[in-house]
Amino acid sequence: MTLPPILRLVVRNFVSNFDPISVVVRFGQPAVTIVVLGTMFSSIVPASQTGGQSYTSFLVPGMVAFQMVSGGVVSGNLFWLDRRWAMVEQIFSGPFLRSEYLAGLVLTTLLFSLFGVAVMVGVAVPLIGLPAISLLDLATVLATVGLGGIFFAGLLIALGTRLRSANAYFSIQSFLQLFLIFLSTVYYPVGPSTPRALAAVINVNPLTFAAFAIRHAFANQLGPAVLVNLGILGALAAVSFVAAAWGFRSMNLGPIQ
Repeated sequence: MTLPPILRLVVRNFVSNFDPISVVVRFGQPAVTIVVLGTMFSSIVPASQTGGQSYTSFLVPGMVAFQMVSGGVVSGNLFWLDRRWAMVEQIFSGPFLRSEYLAGLVLTTLLFSLFGVAVMVGVAVPLIGLPAISLLDLATVLATVGLGGIFFAGLLIALGTRLRSANAYFSIQSFLQLFLIFLSTVYYPVGPSTPRALAAVINVNPLTFAAFAIRHAFANQLGPAVLVNLGILGALAAVSFVAAAWGFRSMNLGPIQ
């Protein structure tokens, strides 16, 4: 039985990214972060700053949210390397449409992101126990990571269709990745002592919206605020996907540096 074109591309994407070293680095670093920071900072950060919970319990949903960035990086890098080694031209000259190739990248993002969520939760269980979340809470977590992954993947793919320099692409990608994680509430909360300018930047960070929704899902506190955050993530995902699709339609094929 022959797989549909999109699934064939997804399988190809996984084969090229699931070597043992890549898996250990990609998912091991966030897992070690949970163990090390959760152990070291729990005695430093008071529960009053993290909503009455331990720092580890605060950190885990943030690292779950961060999987949206990890999944987006996978697809963005895949696309750029395909351009760099002229694989895009070969794929488009075969039995694959541009829309199928883009859909394959997005589906790869979602699967990588959800696999990362499973790894983060598996690492966190011995530290904080298994969160007693309902099916609705779980669906909220998965939807949040999925929408965030589409946003970041679409953003990187759109950039990849415009840039022709590896130095420019990977520099921008690294900046965006660091900006999203360090200027968000993944590692630390926004408190009264946080400078207003810094708090304003953190509060408009898409990763902060994702972390907010996931923390409330873990705490069984879904409400209108969570829906607002999901709506914002959904709008950002739609805009970045449209930008990526437009970039695909207008992309000039040919060698890049």
